[in-house]
Amino acid sequence: MEKVIVILEQTDTGFSAYLPGLPVTCTTGADLTEVETNMHEALELHLEVLKMENQPIPSSFEGNFVFDYRLDIRDFFGLFAPIKQTAVALKAGINPSLLRQYARGIKHPSLEQVKKIETAIHQLGRELLKIRLV
Repeated sequence: MEKVIVILEQTDTGFSAYLPGLPVTCTTGADLTEVETNMHEALELHLEVLKMENQPIPSSFEGNFVFDYRLDIRDFFGLFAPIKQTAVALKAGINPSLLRQYARGIKHPSLEQVKKIETAIHQLGRELLKIRLV
């Protein structure tokens, strides 16, 4: 199954999103669920227009695909504010104060730091999925 990258950016009212593979396909939403719904709709309309105008459809949209959401660290902690930055930092093996600076946009992480943070977030997610409340 093809992965289609969706770039998310936080706005004053929620989020905007666009597809780098089809730059004119963009949408907004108050939350990730609304953005996803709206992006499917925007993409469907865009592909219909391409077909009507006998324009080529990019190969990544011809078969089955899933959206692969990308957002920067600052927007991540805006979207998922309840996640404790200190917990992510400790799991990533980086200084919690430094992660807070990344989350506020004061400093910008290297690609290596981004990968550590992303790995820690995914690890926390897998651990949370194992939990059952009683």
